[in-house]
Amino acid sequence: MMSNPVSLAALPSHWKVLITGFLLVLGAGYLSGALNAKLSVGVTPAAIGEHYRDQTLSHEEAAQMEKAGFVEEEFSFDDPEPMADMAAMGEMPGMDHHAMAAGGDMATASQSITPQQLAQLSHVHLLGFAMILLSVGGLICLTGWGEGLKSFGVALLSFCLLADIGGLILVRFVSDGFALLNMLAGTGIGVVLLATTLRCMWEMWLTPATA
Repeated sequence: MMSNPVSLAALPSHWKVLITGFLLVLGAGYLSGALNAKLSVGVTPAAIGEHYRDQTLSHEEAAQMEKAGFVEEEFSFDDPEPMADMAAMGEMPGMDHHAMAAGGDMATASQSITPQQLAQLSHVHLLGFAMILLSVGGLICLTGWGEGLKSFGVALLSFCLLADIGGLILVRFVSDGFALLNMLAGTGIGVVLLATTLRCMWEMWLTPATA
């Protein structure tokens, strides 16, 4: 069986400092991303499902609302009286203030996330995730863990990175129940990053180099 070509414990100090800085910055990025998710969406399956699910009314729901008398009234910016009434109330019909605060506009507020928006989110995140997989996966392969544990760690990280975005897509187009997959994937990424960081730190700074 081929041994590691590089021992983390035997690395020069500048390499150890580089890897340490990388892991610390990556950990800070993960924590800030988790905080952003908590503040903007929520980290429970219910909150994730509520934010990303398809909120378009079905024909049956629309018919029931119309039958109950909830019919959207026409609105014009050219009519001064409704504008004055709404200014007094401090809001406009159908406006989702949380969506507006998050950077949405009146045309898209309180609507489902569109396929284009989801594709953009997936594109940006998956490219960054690929770099995380290559760098963290490479460090996993350089540790002193056994081959089986290394393979499991890299496979788990790969799966969780894909599932983190795949879960959102499934929530939007299939079912709210897949929000649990997204939450578990985010947790799995954090566990792998923490375990890898602790192992690398231990090998680099606390284990004596062997000849």
